[in-house]
Amino acid sequence: MNLKHIYFLLLGILFASATPVPDAIKEANPLLDYLLKINGETSDKEEFLYILNKNRQKDASPISRTDFERNFELFVDYKLKVKYAMDLGMHQTKAFKTEFAAFKDELKKPYLLENSLTEGELRKAYSRMQEIVKASHILFQFPENASKEDSIAVYKMAEKIKAEANAGADFHQLAVKYSDDPSASANKGSLGYFTAMQMVLPFEEAAYNLKIGEISAPIVSDFGYHIIKLEDRRPNPGQLRVSHLLIRVGADVSVDEEAIALNKINQIHQTLLEDSNQWLDLVKTYSEDPSSKVKKGIIPWFGVGAIVPEFEHAAFSLNKIGAFSVPVKTEYGYHIIRLEAAKPVPPFNEVLPTIKSNILRDSRSSLIKEQVLAMQKAKFKVTENNQLLSILKSTFASQNGKPTAQLYSKLEELSKKEDNLIIQSEWKEAEIADLIAFLKTTNSQGNTLFTSSFDAVYKDFSEELLSKWEEEQLYQNNHDYRQLVNEYRYGMLLFELMNNEVWQKALEDSTGQKAYFQENNDQYMWNKRAKALILKAKKNQDISNVAAYLSSQPLTDSLSSELNKKFLEKNALLFTVEQKTYEVDKNEIFNGLDLNQSYHEIQQNNETILLVLGEILPARVKKYEETRGKLIQDYQQYLEKNLLTELKQKYTIQVNEDEKEKIYQSLVQ
Repeated sequence: MNLKHIYFLLLGILFASATPVPDAIKEANPLLDYLLKINGETSDKEEFLYILNKNRQKDASPISRTDFERNFELFVDYKLKVKYAMDLGMHQTKAFKTEFAAFKDELKKPYLLENSLTEGELRKAYSRMQEIVKASHILFQFPENASKEDSIAVYKMAEKIKAEANAGADFHQLAVKYSDDPSASANKGSLGYFTAMQMVLPFEEAAYNLKIGEISAPIVSDFGYHIIKLEDRRPNPGQLRVSHLLIRVGADVSVDEEAIALNKINQIHQTLLEDSNQWLDLVKTYSEDPSSKVKKGIIPWFGVGAIVPEFEHAAFSLNKIGAFSVPVKTEYGYHIIRLEAAKPVPPFNEVLPTIKSNILRDSRSSLIKEQVLAMQKAKFKVTENNQLLSILKSTFASQNGKPTAQLYSKLEELSKKEDNLIIQSEWKEAEIADLIAFLKTTNSQGNTLFTSSFDAVYKDFSEELLSKWEEEQLYQNNHDYRQLVNEYRYGMLLFELMNNEVWQKALEDSTGQKAYFQENNDQYMWNKRAKALILKAKKNQDISNVAAYLSSQPLTDSLSSELNKKFLEKNALLFTVEQKTYEVDKNEIFNGLDLNQSYHEIQQNNETILLVLGEILPARVKKYEETRGKLIQDYQQYLEKNLLTELKQKYTIQVNEDEKEKIYQSLVQ
C-alpha cells in the first residue's frame, strides 16, 4: 500500500454505497455542538465540511438539499466503518502503527520545515530555473568499503583525467574510456540539457558555476567524484504541452515487424502532410498509447530534462502551435508529435511549492537542519539547563566504553534529584527521564559498550524532541494538517476493514459467489449475440477489391489475419478490422440487419462498413465462469451493504439536527 494509493483511497470508500440514516436516531438539541455521535464518540462539523468540500472541490454550484443529505448519509457510513475498525483494534497493530508513522512523517514535513527554508535558497533555485545548461561528465566511483586512501586515489585519478582534458584531449572520448557511469558508452558522458533541481546538489552547484567550455575540479557526490564540462547554457524555454500518436515497437521485435511499424508511421505522416485536419481521427484510430489516446493524444505539460531526450528534442523543435514533427523513434516506438501549447517558466509564487518540495528531498535539507533547530527554539522560547547539561556531559564521558546499562543506571540516579529538567519552554518541558527514553529507543540496553558522545546524543535528542513538540502544536492549531492526518489514518483503517470484510472476502469466497449468482442469475444475461467480423474504412477509400473478397468468404477464426496479410501490407491505413462476438442489441451496426444474411455492406457515420456474420447465439443466462469479474464486483457491493446494515444495528447513532441544518444553511448562503 503506497502513499498515493492511501491518499485517493478515502474518498473512494467514503462515497461508495449509502444506506439512509434511520429517522429514529436523529435528534435536535441546540445546546450540543457536536454533529454526529456513534456510541457516544463525537464528530464535529470541521471533519464533515473538510470531506464534503474535498468531494465537491470541482463543483462551483451551490449544493442542493438532496446532494447535501446524500453526502451526510455517506459521512455517517464512513464514520460507522471507522468506529468498527477501531473497535476491532486495527489501529493498535504493530504493522498499522509503523505504516501510519511513516505516512505521518511525510505529511508533516512541508508544514514543519516550511518556514525554515530561507528566502535566499528559494530565490537561488528559482534564479537557476531561468536557465538550462548542457553538460557532460566523467564519473569516478569509490570502491566498496572505500578507505581514506582509496578516496584520495580516486580523487587523484579524477585530477589526472581533468588535466588531460584541459590539455586538449577529447572529453567525450575520455568519458567512454574512464567514466564509471554505465551510460557513458552510449552517450559519451553527455547528460543533455537540464535545469535547477534535476541533478544532485553538488553537481548542480558546479555546473551552474562553470563557463561554457570550462571543466570543473573533481566534485564529490554520493555517486563518487565527477569532473564536469559545461557545453552550453541558454534561457529556459519553459514547458510544452503536446499531443502525440504512437506506433509501438518493442525492444525484441523482428526486422519485419519493425519495417511494418515504420511503414505505418510514415503513411500516417504522409496523410498529415496532405491534410493536417485529420490529426484527431488518426490518433483515435491508430495511436497505440492507451493513456493519451483517450485524451486526443495529449500528454501532461513537461519541461527540459523531464522526458526521453529524442521526444524532448523533437517537441522543443516545433516552432508554432499546431505544427507536427516527422516520425521520431524512442525506446517506446515511433511518434508523431504535435505542439498544442507552450508557456514560460511560471512566476516565483506559482512554482514556490514545487521548489520547496524539491529542496526538502535533496541534500539542501541537511544544510538547514541547524537553522530549523534554532527556529524551533525561538518559537517555543526554549531555555536549557546548562548546569545539568554539564553534569550530563561529564557522566557520559565517565561511562564511555562501559556497558550501556551502567550509563542508564547513572542517569536514573540523576533523574531522582530535584533539578532534573533539561529543557523548558512555553509549550512543554523535558527531563532526564525523557533523555533516557530516547536513548533506549536508539541504543542497546544490554551489556554492549556505550561509545557515543554526549554532544552527538543531545543534538539528536533536541532535534527529535523539538520536532515532536512542533508537530503536536501543529496538530492542535492547524486545521488543514489535522484533517489531513486524520484522513490518512482513517483511510488506512478503512482499507484494512474493507479488504478483510469485503474485497478479499469476496475474491476468496467462491461458495458465497456461487450462492449469490444462483439467487441473482437473472442479472447476468447474454442478449442475442453474433459472431462477426467488422471492417471499417473512410468513405472515400476504395475498398472494392476487399468487398469483393469478403462477400464470398465465410466467417472463420483466421479471417481477420488473412485480411491483414492480403490487403494491409502495402497500405496500412486502408481499413481497420475487428473480429469477435457482439451483443446485437448493444451495437448500432446491427440495427435493421437481416441476421440470416452472412455478408453486409453499410454506409454509416462517414464510413464504409463491411460485415461478415457467423453463428447467431440466442439470449441466455451467463455461466458462472463467464461473468465472474462482474459477479465479484456485485458480491463485494452486497457484502458492503450487509456490513453497513449490521453496523447500523450494532451502534447507536445520534445526529444533531440543529448543527446539521446550520451547516447546510451556511453552504447555501
